[in-house]
Amino acid sequence: MGSLLGTADGDEITGVASGAVFLDFVAGTITLPAGSTAPLVRDMNKNLNDLGLNQCNSIGIWTSDADSTIFLGSVIAMSDHQLSHVINNYAFSNVRIEIPTNSTPNATNQIFFLASTDNWLGYSFPHISHQRSEVSGTSTTAQSIILSKHVGAYNQFMITTSNTGGANSIDVQIEFSENGTDFFPDSGYTSVVTVAPLSYNAFASEIEHHFYRLQINSTSAGNHSAYTVFWNFVNDRGMSGR
Repeated sequence: MGSLLGTADGDEITGVASGAVFLDFVAGTITLPAGSTAPLVRDMNKNLNDLGLNQCNSIGIWTSDADSTIFLGSVIAMSDHQLSHVINNYAFSNVRIEIPTNSTPNATNQIFFLASTDNWLGYSFPHISHQRSEVSGTSTTAQSIILSKHVGAYNQFMITTSNTGGANSIDVQIEFSENGTDFFPDSGYTSVVTVAPLSYNAFASEIEHHFYRLQINSTSAGNHSAYTVFWNFVNDRGMSGR
């Protein structure tokens, strides 16, 4: 029976900025890109040095952005619009995950991995996955992009905007894009939606556009309000395996 190598606490890693994530299984370390939630260098639950080995032989990787590119050792590179990958019977000692600059806020990517010294991982990554998080701020007179995400590979998107201020309203607009550059107002947001103080706006869609973004501004110039935006992107179909 082989050994499993993953995060020290078995949880996914959140707050990951765009850039390169390095998984060094020999030393048992995870190095996150600059701008990620500290610490940038973290220990795995174990390492190959302590096991008296120099290679793993299988791995499963999940990233919240399906445009991420995975480099296994120095040979295999994958960027195939899947959230999860399971690779068996291939020897390696390190992995690099390149996360693109698709997210606003930037440091809101998430990853999870589990490697094995066996040729067969023996762990089935779930087909159902989701990415959820939140961001808070204060509106301004100018319309500002508060949330922008590549949602390819997810099939349902929920965005809830809560106006947490007690005096002023905010204006919300949600837009979609197929290329990450040209955005168009989603149905119901061709005009801004005004959210009253201590109220909220809930958006849910099953139309599988490739990118979504949310913009906020103060309804009345100079009369700003605090807000919190919650998002949850769900994938409940598809396969992961290789």
